[in-house]
Amino acid sequence: MNLPTNQIDVWAKASDQDKLKALASLNSLPSRQTDTVEISEAGYFVALDGVTRHGLSEAVKAILKGTLGHAFFPSPPELRIQCDKAMEWHERQREREHREERYVRERRENNAIVQRSPEAIARQQEAYRKFCAGYTSEKDEAEEAERADIRARYGMTDELVSKIADQPIPSNFKKLA
Repeated sequence: MNLPTNQIDVWAKASDQDKLKALASLNSLPSRQTDTVEISEAGYFVALDGVTRHGLSEAVKAILKGTLGHAFFPSPPELRIQCDKAMEWHERQREREHREERYVRERRENNAIVQRSPEAIARQQEAYRKFCAGYTSEKDEAEEAERADIRARYGMTDELVSKIADQPIPSNFKKLA
């Protein structure tokens, strides 16, 4: 079952109207002294150039919750810093997605380039067979040396060992299935 989701376009640029609404919502905070309203408004528009609607609204919420550490109307740089902070996670996530897409694309390209010939495959299989043969012979030699060590420790010569193999199995021994 698919539930409807509210997806916000976090990358939509904030319009001048959005910026004015954000400043108006911060208007309840006491402001610092400025020269004129026009100069102050121009500074905010310069500082907010290129911010997203989502970043701006999250910055306003954060400022109203006291993240600035003071209760005054934010300066243009303070407001811009809060907008940038609001977008940090989204920007890192977008970068991760771009890296992943680039990685997948490069893997596909590299896999398409590397086509091994039947001769190369045969050479690799032969090298693997030789490796396995050498490994098992070394293992067999090590096991034989260990058996010889045990025989020597208990005074068992090759003659005695060969005689044991020729002896009949006692009748009271049960043969396991």
